[in-house]
Amino acid sequence: MFLTEPERLQTIKACRDCPMCHPVDVFAQVTGKEANTPRGRAMTLWGLEKGLLSWESEGVSEIFYQAFLDGLPQEWCEGNYDFDEMIIGARKTLVEKGLAPAVVSEIAGRIREIGNPRGISEKGVSAIVGQSPSTKPEIAIFLGSAARTERPQAAMALAEILRRLKIGFEVLEEESDSGFLSYQLGDFQTAAAQAKKIVDQLKKIRAKKLVVLSASAYRMFTTRFARFGSPFPEGLKVLHAAEFLCELLARGRLVFRKKLDRPVTYHDPCCLARFTYILEQPRKLLAALCESPPVEMNWNSKHARSCGGCGGVPFTCPDISQQASRLRVEEALKTKARVLASADPECEAMLSRVAQGIEVKDIIELVAEAI
Repeated sequence: MFLTEPERLQTIKACRDCPMCHPVDVFAQVTGKEANTPRGRAMTLWGLEKGLLSWESEGVSEIFYQAFLDGLPQEWCEGNYDFDEMIIGARKTLVEKGLAPAVVSEIAGRIREIGNPRGISEKGVSAIVGQSPSTKPEIAIFLGSAARTERPQAAMALAEILRRLKIGFEVLEEESDSGFLSYQLGDFQTAAAQAKKIVDQLKKIRAKKLVVLSASAYRMFTTRFARFGSPFPEGLKVLHAAEFLCELLARGRLVFRKKLDRPVTYHDPCCLARFTYILEQPRKLLAALCESPPVEMNWNSKHARSCGGCGGVPFTCPDISQQASRLRVEEALKTKARVLASADPECEAMLSRVAQGIEVKDIIELVAEAI
């Protein structure tokens, strides 16, 4: 947990007494239960602090694993209290006491043995991205678990863009999970082990720039690795793929020859919108490659709703996760857009499973189609 004890106690007290962010807690919106609001969870923590409940009490573990941890309650909060870290701290305690849901240890085992949380067999990164156009890499690419397993389209599109522009690249052939999911689940041991493993691999690459497709991996690299004792190698610049493509556009290396003529709306990944503040770059790319400006959903930018993929909820409460995905797709459909674009393969995997009447695409795919 990355709150000090005084910060944790103050956050519990503040959340316990305030209903302000209830309308933006997606889990509570789906279930309609007070226990699933930030105040409900804080009341449970307050009961634990006062000895009115124990960590072994019925329902306590479930309460803390029923949260998306998407940063929206904090963004909405007048006091800017870090609700997510308060819950992650509770989850960490449950893991240490052996009271976390069984799926938490199952995920840790899959990551150790196979390299991704779903336990999907992998063929290697090169099998997805193919050959670099040059033996001198300008960049290294980090895909993330979703792009390596469920949603490889963005990785394939980025590699095609790089080949067309003759930009050399390299990959981590034995790339493993970033550890972000383990961190959110409170399994700090696995998160720290993954951070060390990836940093050790990055020390061997030749490129001085790392381009990351996964929004959660980008957040983990830029805000959490150092806290887990594994700072990035000195001199290695980390960019999200949207930032990298925007740089190419600004320098004139990226030229769009075929404009997208279908209406587009954009879904902000939580890890980009509220934690690393990559808001303008995806919109600049879309504005440049679309014939008409993208149409914003009501909940957008820093206030964008979750795709249903945050907080480990797809593993702990898959039905709730799917309902949250459906809410987001329904919001996109109200814009009359025909394409729902995002900048994270995990978001796209979540949204595409329920999308009907709208096509889900990564911005990288749209860029590849337009050049």
